[in-house]
Amino acid sequence: MSWRDVLVIVAEAAADEPAIALAEALAGQSGKCHLAAAFLTPLPDEPLAYEPTVVAGVWAELLGRARKEAEAERKKVEARLQQSAQGAALRAAEALSRDLGRVAAVHARYADVAVMTRPSEGAGAELREEIIEGVLFHSGRPALIAPPSWKGSAIGKRVVVAWDASREATRALSEADDILDYAEAVTVLTVDAKPKMFGHGDQPGANIAAHLSRRGLPAEVRNVDSMGRSASAAILDEARTLDADLIVMGGYAHSRLRELVFGGATRELLRATTIPLLMAH
Repeated sequence: MSWRDVLVIVAEAAADEPAIALAEALAGQSGKCHLAAAFLTPLPDEPLAYEPTVVAGVWAELLGRARKEAEAERKKVEARLQQSAQGAALRAAEALSRDLGRVAAVHARYADVAVMTRPSEGAGAELREEIIEGVLFHSGRPALIAPPSWKGSAIGKRVVVAWDASREATRALSEADDILDYAEAVTVLTVDAKPKMFGHGDQPGANIAAHLSRRGLPAEVRNVDSMGRSASAAILDEARTLDADLIVMGGYAHSRLRELVFGGATRELLRATTIPLLMAH
């Protein structure tokens, strides 16, 4: 496996335990691997006020509070990483919330894969989503998303490839090359796929499954009807049925604005997956 540099991006010790555990599992099964963690601190935006001295005083207080809370969490993360069998270097960075995604992307560029915890309902969910999007759009590296409940010890034995014949799906599959070497079953999953000259070809999923088979991978095709479900729900339902431990998927085949307004499989699956999700854009 050529993934030799795994980065886990964290902000809270407890909430990001699934990502830390998944990164440890990935590093453990890949043999000689460098594991690092980037601890990100979101700083509050400058408050609006008419009096500059008031702004400076209020903002200084807000910054001080944010840094104090972050330092307490950083120490918890550091203590957790000291328990890791792989050993992990800890880096720290801070930025205004709106810039944190690009900061995360910079750190991700110096690793083979960035591991993060799936956004869940509640405070901080939107910021986590923005950080994941920052990595996907600006780092040039894949993102591996850990669901909040993940407590496994390995991934990549039973893989579902969510295939829509797009450039993004092709890129994600390419990024998954190394982890697919561990696969005992690979299912190419299409949802409501129709034969098209410039898309799936005559038989949706058949060409990419044949490509994987030529690499010696145990690939098969599963074409499913959404039956009124969203594409993301259909993918997740089928992955659960197959007892998959990893979903490989292209991220944001449409623009983020379009997905935000009209909905999209990337955003929906990011918010709902209960299975580790490897994405690339």
